[in-house]
Amino acid sequence: MKTSMNESGSPPADLTEALRHEPNEPGADHRLPTRTDASALEYPWAHPPAIGEVVEIAHGIGWLRMPLPWGLDHINLYLLPDGAEGEFALVDTGIRSKETKAAWRRLVGTGGTRSKDGRIHLTRLLLTHHHPDHLGLAGWFADRYGLKVHASRVCWLYARTLWFDKAPEVPAEVLEFFHRAGFSPEALERLRAAGWGRYREGVERLPIGVHRIDPTEPLKIGGALWWAIETAGHAPGHLSFFDPKRRLLVSGDQVLPEISSNVSVYPSEPFGNPLAEWLEGLARLRALPADTLVLPAHNRPFRGLHPRLDQLIGKHVERLGGVAEMCREQPRAAVEIFPALYRRRVAGMEYMMATGEALAHLHFLEAEGVLAREPDATGAHRFVWRARYQAQEVVERLAKITRGQEETAPWTSIR
Repeated sequence: MKTSMNESGSPPADLTEALRHEPNEPGADHRLPTRTDASALEYPWAHPPAIGEVVEIAHGIGWLRMPLPWGLDHINLYLLPDGAEGEFALVDTGIRSKETKAAWRRLVGTGGTRSKDGRIHLTRLLLTHHHPDHLGLAGWFADRYGLKVHASRVCWLYARTLWFDKAPEVPAEVLEFFHRAGFSPEALERLRAAGWGRYREGVERLPIGVHRIDPTEPLKIGGALWWAIETAGHAPGHLSFFDPKRRLLVSGDQVLPEISSNVSVYPSEPFGNPLAEWLEGLARLRALPADTLVLPAHNRPFRGLHPRLDQLIGKHVERLGGVAEMCREQPRAAVEIFPALYRRRVAGMEYMMATGEALAHLHFLEAEGVLAREPDATGAHRFVWRARYQAQEVVERLAKITRGQEETAPWTSIR
């Protein structure tokens, strides 16, 4: 679904046609187009590197992968040339695990110095955000190789807070959060049994201090100037790194070519609106050049940034319509709107993540005035339909954000 602007600054014709009928209008087709034509994305590298192998891509940048113990079984990490030959700044680390540490030892060796066998020399560590697969070994790199860690202030404070947030029992306010979302007594008991504070299982102990990355100033890495673009929604203080001269974007998890980032409400901000923040971040990235080479944290590097952003925005515009429609039929708790978001049954630990995503969509619609929350007799919050969902207004508002970014971004004069 196209959600970008045309040259005149208004939504393109295909978007206008797709939204001619609002998703809540009786008799309207609620299945808006959301899939990008496969030909719209170009993958310059057909095959990813093996775990622990470095593949040189554009301008001497190294692409490598580290393993993850989940269905999404890998993370992409990038080496940015930074100084003499063989010296690199590293973007993200991988999760804390024996396998990841072993792979890094083979690549870097003792002390981080480049040896005769071709091991690399790391100069510093840049972090995109606080999730364990991205900074799990930040403390290990700082201790073992003496690397200085660079991150956004929000990312670092959030990571350190989570690392120390461990308790023998699940806090009562967390149980209350999921109770309001519609968890059954049995589901709450499973949550209680799972324990609280598992973040540190995937994250090495973090250093106290960090070098704060300022998005208003460029980062000089080697001979290149990279600008940090701070977004939220998927993670507070998430940074992508953009080189305007070479049109390169290290996107972290903000934009991925084959999957959509998780956007959830958490007990730490129980009434937040992360989906609005995430969509605004996508709209800001829409101001980057169309031929930007995107280096994502998962899947393969690609070109086709604009079509992919259009697809991601369109997918959530459609989902919001489906959620609004379900609540129009009858008041719903968060766990009751999964059919509007997922095509498969949600079970196990996915249940918590799905609940967070459901709340993100409900809170967005609540902020738009489409839904209102009303506690039921059990204390669960049910969302009641109040007004028609105006998808066109959402898209036009995002287009305005794109225009503003095009006019005010600090790198505009460099392109």
